[in-house]
Amino acid sequence: MGSPKSLLAITVSSLIAAPALAAEFEVGGQVNRAVMFVEDGYAPDYLGVGSSTEFYHVDNRNSPTRVHIGGTQRLMEGWTGGALVEVGILSNPSNDVNPEEKSIDGDFDQRITDAFIDSPYGKITVGHGEGAAYNTGRLDYSGTGVISFRNPSLIGGGLSYALKDSSFKRKFDANGNFTGTEAFDLQEGDNNRTSISGSIRDYNFEGRHDRIRYDSPRIGPVTLSASTGHGSDSDNYETITQFGMKSGLRVPGGRMLVGLGYSIATRKGETPDQRFDPEADPDVTTYGGSVSYFHSSTGFNITLAAVNYEAELTTDERTGTFSSTRSELGQFRYIKLGYRPSRHHAFDIHYGETRDRNKDDEKGSVVGAGYVWSPTEMFDIYAGAKIHSFERGEWCTSSGRTCYNPKYEDITIVTTGGRVKF
Repeated sequence: MGSPKSLLAITVSSLIAAPALAAEFEVGGQVNRAVMFVEDGYAPDYLGVGSSTEFYHVDNRNSPTRVHIGGTQRLMEGWTGGALVEVGILSNPSNDVNPEEKSIDGDFDQRITDAFIDSPYGKITVGHGEGAAYNTGRLDYSGTGVISFRNPSLIGGGLSYALKDSSFKRKFDANGNFTGTEAFDLQEGDNNRTSISGSIRDYNFEGRHDRIRYDSPRIGPVTLSASTGHGSDSDNYETITQFGMKSGLRVPGGRMLVGLGYSIATRKGETPDQRFDPEADPDVTTYGGSVSYFHSSTGFNITLAAVNYEAELTTDERTGTFSSTRSELGQFRYIKLGYRPSRHHAFDIHYGETRDRNKDDEKGSVVGAGYVWSPTEMFDIYAGAKIHSFERGEWCTSSGRTCYNPKYEDITIVTTGGRVKF
């Protein structure tokens, strides 16, 4: 995000044009680098490589390195047009590194390519960017988002949980008679291998995509939004329709942010003329939101979020050997307690969990704390620690002859870094 006082902000006012045609341009961005220390329980001879402790030098994906250029121009009284292009620079992203890939080649990520018209009747945006429900589940007054962001998998998401030695499987014969217990072997362990990204997710309404979006003028304290568009080639969505509501209002003792979102994303088939799955509803439904309260006189704040993700199982998912007990409803829940005595200091403790991300009767959770020091508007130094845990109940293959009881080691991550905005 560019600073309002950015030295690269340029105002261009034509000497020969009418004042109504004055244009304003801004170039800005940020660099956000961090060091992650990880204790993940890995060992070189069991579902992983390297030692059980690792250091990673990363780009913090909570708020990644990026550059942007934008411009606005007054069209007529009350009407403004403009455009924004923002590109992320992905060098060793914190959600991708793992013991096998400590260094990942840099790449560019199209974040936003938008054109818009803003008027007294609302704002219309066309291009690649945020849908109407995007971030409605991520509203937060804590000031610690750079280290304690709502999506816990953005720091350490590529790390996998190690299976404990206490993991076991129960075996049955063709008649359903119990024949004994056995330890996992490597191949069967892979069927139970799960990463942080695979265990916990905040379901942020399909992310950025190509769409047309409408945001209403403020109706009292509320702004309503709607968008429709298409998924990118890298995802599985044919169409995406979203609705959102955001509100910032004064309440007794302080102020509050409220967001609600709803989306329907239609999954596509393997070819353009092929239906997704004749036996399954192609629509994925996501709904939920967040609320954040800030107490003005003390700086204490609290944030709550809840988002659900519903997707009917495909034919293959119903009938596959290892598809028994797959989930059709994922649920994310989150609470953060913060303390922000001034604009220079912010603290938080937080807990989040996703239930039934992949299978029924499983839970990925995180408990953590973070601190951000912001000596100036352009500079942040931060540190945080968190523990990720994963639990999966017993599940059986479709034949019923093997039932798995995996147990997982926790993953501990300590991160410190700095963000410089320009």
